[in-house]
This record gives sequence, structure tokens and C-alpha cells, in this order.
Amino acid sequence: MRRVGGTKDIDLDVRIIVASNERLWSSEKKGKFREDLFHRFNEFSIEVPPLRERREDILLFANHFLVLTNKELDKHIKGFTQETEKALKSYSWPGNLRELKNVIKRATLLTDSNYIEIHSLPFEISNFNKLQFEQSQEEVNKQEEAIVSQVPEMSEPAPVAVGSGENNFKKAVYNAEFKIIMDAMAKVNFNKSEAARLLNIDRKTLYNKLKQYTDNL
Repeated sequence: MRRVGGTKDIDLDVRIIVASNERLWSSEKKGKFREDLFHRFNEFSIEVPPLRERREDILLFANHFLVLTNKELDKHIKGFTQETEKALKSYSWPGNLRELKNVIKRATLLTDSNYIEIHSLPFEISNFNKLQFEQSQEEVNKQEEAIVSQVPEMSEPAPVAVGSGENNFKKAVYNAEFKIIMDAMAKVNFNKSEAARLLNIDRKTLYNKLKQYTDNL
């Protein structure tokens, strides 16, 4: 290097490590990252798999963040219940370590006991396995046929018959609505604000719907 205004070069022994959550080679091809800078950095690359592909590391990092959060918030939480650990290991973690760190900090704030319990986790994590319910195409077709079969073919609405037919109709509508909401949640990585915007409903309505579904699962 040379100091500003200097006349002599100064030798330095340094190593530069650059981290990015984007594929820089792709950004460089699209003109979003300087080509010369990319090639200077790209002498040796290490691609770190996302957290969902390193599930054995989830609790390791969770406990590390808990230690840091205990110091920051002056708390003395010892760890996680088995149910909480299972939920943490099952979640897909689209936000990787940054999301995990924020989740642990939030749970630590909400916990008054010695161990973080599952109810202190965000909804999408504590109910992740339930929300992964997927219907086969055959089941979807059956539900759609059930809905269509219950719609009267007349201009004036007909009274709803009391009995098993009414129950089947309600169940079909319930399941179809559940699938639509779960599909929207999956598209936005379970971001409830984005899902509500995608579904054109307010966030409170979405929360109430999700609570209704999980209570009935």
C-alpha cells in the first residue's frame, strides 16, 4: 500500500475474508457487483450450507446465543425444554443464524422460568410441523368436487339442508381455506405480514385463522 501523499510502497501481510448471503458470481454476471472486485476476492471460496441443512448445529448455536443473551439481558436461563429443542430442530430457518439469534433473544425475554418453553417461540416455529400439513392432489380434487356439489344450480340461494351434507360442506370449505393460507405462508417463508398482504387480509385476521386451524389439528 502507499499512504496518501506518500512516495514509498509499504508491504503488508494481511488476509481479507469476505462474507455474503448472496451468490456474488451471479450478481457479478448481472452487473450488480464489480467484476474486478469479485475476481480479487474469489481466490478461494467456501460455501456454507444454510442452517436447515446443518440441523446438528442448530442447538449448538441456540445455546451459544442463549449464553450471549443471558449476559446482555442479565438473565439466568439454563437451557431449553425437550419440546422446544425439537421445535428448533424441525424449523426450516429461512433467515439462518440471524433469525435464530433473534428468536433466542425474544424467547429469553419472554421466559421467567429456568428453561425456555415452546410457547415462548414464535407461532410459525412452535407450530411448524402442523403447518407442514399437505394434501394430496386427490384429496384437493375431492374437496373441490364436494364444494361444487353443494352449490345449488339456481339463481336464488336455496336453504342449507341440516345433516351430514352441511357438515361435509363446512369441512370441505374449511380444508380448502386452510390449504390456500398454508400455500401463501409457504410462498413467503412463513412471514405473516407478507402472507396477509398476499391473501389481501389484515394481519389480525390471519393470526385468528392460524390459531383456529392449529387448535383443531
